[in-house]
Amino acid sequence: MKTALSRREFLKIGATLPWLPLIEGLSRPQTINPSQGAERPNLIMILFDALAAQNLSLYAYPRNTCPNLERFAQRASVYHNHHSAANFTTPSTASLFSGVYPWKHRAFDLDGLITPQVRPNNLYSLLDGAYYQAAFSQNILADMLVSLYNQHLDLHLGPDAFSLAGTTFYNHLFPNDAVYGLKSYDQFLFKREEAHGSLLLSIFNDLNTLLSEQLAERRLADVHPYGPPRLANTDLYFLFREATQGVMNMLGSLPAPFFAYIHFMPPHEPYTPTREFLDSFNDGWKPPELKKHRLSAGVTQSRLNERRQTYDEFIANLDAELGKLLDHLEKNGLLENSYVMITSDHGELFEKGEHGHSTPLLFEPVIHIPLIIAAPGQTQRQDIHALTSNIDLLPTLAHIAGLPVPNWAEGKILPGLGGEADPEREIFVVEAKKNAAYAPLSKATVALIKGPYKLVRYMGYKHYRDAYELYDLEKDAQEIVDLYPEHPTASELQGILDAKLAQADRPYIN
Repeated sequence: MKTALSRREFLKIGATLPWLPLIEGLSRPQTINPSQGAERPNLIMILFDALAAQNLSLYAYPRNTCPNLERFAQRASVYHNHHSAANFTTPSTASLFSGVYPWKHRAFDLDGLITPQVRPNNLYSLLDGAYYQAAFSQNILADMLVSLYNQHLDLHLGPDAFSLAGTTFYNHLFPNDAVYGLKSYDQFLFKREEAHGSLLLSIFNDLNTLLSEQLAERRLADVHPYGPPRLANTDLYFLFREATQGVMNMLGSLPAPFFAYIHFMPPHEPYTPTREFLDSFNDGWKPPELKKHRLSAGVTQSRLNERRQTYDEFIANLDAELGKLLDHLEKNGLLENSYVMITSDHGELFEKGEHGHSTPLLFEPVIHIPLIIAAPGQTQRQDIHALTSNIDLLPTLAHIAGLPVPNWAEGKILPGLGGEADPEREIFVVEAKKNAAYAPLSKATVALIKGPYKLVRYMGYKHYRDAYELYDLEKDAQEIVDLYPEHPTASELQGILDAKLAQADRPYIN
């Protein structure tokens, strides 16, 4: 029986404690694999869930939502035409980790998993041996995907690592089978707003969570009028400042070279900015009202504007915390020997009668995401307008690490970091949460973007079973005028998209 903590266990516990800096001298590690890894830069990926590029002042949004991100951008590469491969967390994050589109990894739905054939091909296995690897995700769906790669991780902090109230059980009770633990325990017994699988156990859990929640809300009412931030679809609450401090402590404890994946929940719903940022955008500005799409939920424009304002306030709130984290990285020298990447998994819609991102619609606000990357010691801003996708991060990180780019990756090395801009490039976005994972795509929305044009195909929806829409994103950024089928490029783009779909479906046709 073990009588002492292993180094990994010590770091995992220490990273969650506010007094870690006091014992930093006792725990500062040595560089791993010094003969091969000493010259490699650290890799720090900071992802904010549901952060739309369209709502960031960095990308010319009229509200000043992100002054700290803009400050960081002055020493970084800013990607202006970066897209997610999907419109919600599971397929998007799976594409980031695997470097392939959803029609290949097949993690289509909320609880989807990467197919076993694709699973061995991933970012973590690629960096294994060259980097110390750490991960912290507040999003449980993303954490499920991270858990698939536990054998490659040196440190894996669960969603409740810095929680204020509530806990997750799967990562503590079933560390070797987190995926099945979540489905059979947390989601079965305690899933929020649904009937619980066990009346007895759920009573104790609900009472404990309710008590903690009420105490926290009462104590924090002056700071969080809408209640403290909560992980979506859970009873797990947290304070953003404590999560940020926990991440600072974690990063300060990792041996170089390291790869750290940090997935914050804000600004994902529920939008709960602190009082400091409430009403900070009572500026009278209103976006133009756009015609409701036939597949939208029909949300009124007034309600969309209300939700947008609170969302913008929440972005400003997270930007303030990001500023503290970036200052910490600079103060501790990590900006001098690390690539720091700030991005998102998808955006958020507040238009055309639709709110959120769990939607069949693939308009730009839900798939155009930020990407800002600072190289070690970079002092000048670089603006890149080439079309890019989040499947490009895997080959880019491999290139940065001095490793060969695997031939199974569908992404490309990012321009500005070793890759070349390709004006003829085609990228794709897939929404198929209602489609079976191992069946041809029959109920899905798929988009092709090439040059200024975006072709969207809707498949299997009632009264919209096989329809196309075509937009010119340069002349019609709000995607108001559908050019299909009259535009001369429509036939060409349809041929490309249909051929790609046929290729994706081929392995699943009986």
